[in-house]
Amino acid sequence: MKLTSAVCLTGDRPTRPIPLWLAFKHEVARRESRMDNYPVHLAPEFEEGGGVATPFEEWWARVRDAFPRVPENVARFWLHEHWSHSPFSYLPSAWYRFDLVDWTPECLESILSGSSNFSGDQRVCRERGQAIVRRLRNSPYKTPAYMFEHGDFPAPIIVLNNLDGHLQPGIDPVPTYHPIPKGYLLIEGHRRFDIALYLASIGKMRPEFKVWLMTYAP
Repeated sequence: MKLTSAVCLTGDRPTRPIPLWLAFKHEVARRESRMDNYPVHLAPEFEEGGGVATPFEEWWARVRDAFPRVPENVARFWLHEHWSHSPFSYLPSAWYRFDLVDWTPECLESILSGSSNFSGDQRVCRERGQAIVRRLRNSPYKTPAYMFEHGDFPAPIIVLNNLDGHLQPGIDPVPTYHPIPKGYLLIEGHRRFDIALYLASIGKMRPEFKVWLMTYAP
């Protein structure tokens, strides 16, 4: 882990991606050994409703040696909270350096989100963020209220630098169904990202905030 400042760069804009419905055509063979594809022997216990039952501290003390490059904060909000659910489960954590960097509201526009098909058109994400914020007074979800008050993330979102195109659909480890473009890819924190886009559009985000940046460094 490295604490630093970084300037977000403008990468090549993606070509029109494969529709996300193709993501349901799983290629099981490619997912047998990744994110590290959630090894069964490292899995936490789950509640009947699907939520993680094992407390993070208990789970992380048992498995941290299996993820030596993953910072604790990333492990908490990506690996533990989303165990077996992340569409990026195929990523080998050992390939990446995780840096906690300072980004600006302008940098949000360069992040590509799978919830908008990695299109780079932030209108859908921004409108979703606006809807979430407008419901914050009647919602048990506390993140919108925190972000509206502080102009910051309660936990940094996770962004992967794929400007170099080291991840491409159909080239190991990426399944053919996953439309990975070049650019900055949102890995974790999709609702927080949507909220931040909206807050940035109305001048409510801080001038700088922390983001976890994943950089290819095998």
